[in-house]
Amino acid sequence: MTYSDTIGVMDSGVGGLTILNELVKVLPSSKFIYFGDTQNLPYGCKSKDEILFFNKNILNFFLTLGVKDVVIACNTTSALTYEDLKKEFESKGLRIFPLIQSVAYDAAFGLNDGDCICVLSTAATAKSGKYASEIKKVNPSLRVVEIPCPGFTEIVENRLYDTKESHKAIEEKMKIALENGAKRIILGCTHYPYLLNLLSEFAPREIFFNPSKSLAKSVSAIIKNTDDKGDVEFYVTKNPEEFKNSGKMFFDIDKDVTCVKMPEFSRV
Repeated sequence: MTYSDTIGVMDSGVGGLTILNELVKVLPSSKFIYFGDTQNLPYGCKSKDEILFFNKNILNFFLTLGVKDVVIACNTTSALTYEDLKKEFESKGLRIFPLIQSVAYDAAFGLNDGDCICVLSTAATAKSGKYASEIKKVNPSLRVVEIPCPGFTEIVENRLYDTKESHKAIEEKMKIALENGAKRIILGCTHYPYLLNLLSEFAPREIFFNPSKSLAKSVSAIIKNTDDKGDVEFYVTKNPEEFKNSGKMFFDIDKDVTCVKMPEFSRV
């Protein structure tokens, strides 16, 4: 694989495969490297300093391979560290596509002034207020309620779809969204589209917004298809076989997953 024409896709685990799946649909002849930071997942409960440290390691890894374009397939990373990463790495030749900032227009499209958008997300993304700030750049008259959903990522990663605890957690968060009169509910973590069957027990499927499709559209507007044969390589920082087994639910991983050792965050 010639990495200079390869698109890097980065996430903390299998959730970003949602975005990879959409990217492959719109750019079928492109080459991709998917990097899942499985050693440090989930990002949603970690500090900005930790996430920034992990993100810099991943981008430096992409640089060593000669990758020029990187898609951030993680809402928490887009919310907390994108501006820092852009400032440091675009001067090194990386073009970075952030998730939240790229989909805000589509997320707000078609709604009326005063309508409410609810965002289901990790605690870190919700605390950042990034969805609200980006959406209000598009339409300041919209009301945005960001709802932290601790545990949702673990439901997906561990496939706990049928437990009473999972159903109760989802019902509690959907109650908040419905009480706020949500006209649109953003699945503000790349894991959450895998919860859509459970979420849609409480609201019509059509009001849920999946940012993955919108991000893929945004990327494909800039990066064009070539005549090459598409390909994907997979890298993780821990448990490659577990990643492969879990990831197969969401993407057809038909090759080995490479495990790479990355520096550990120092808490001193």
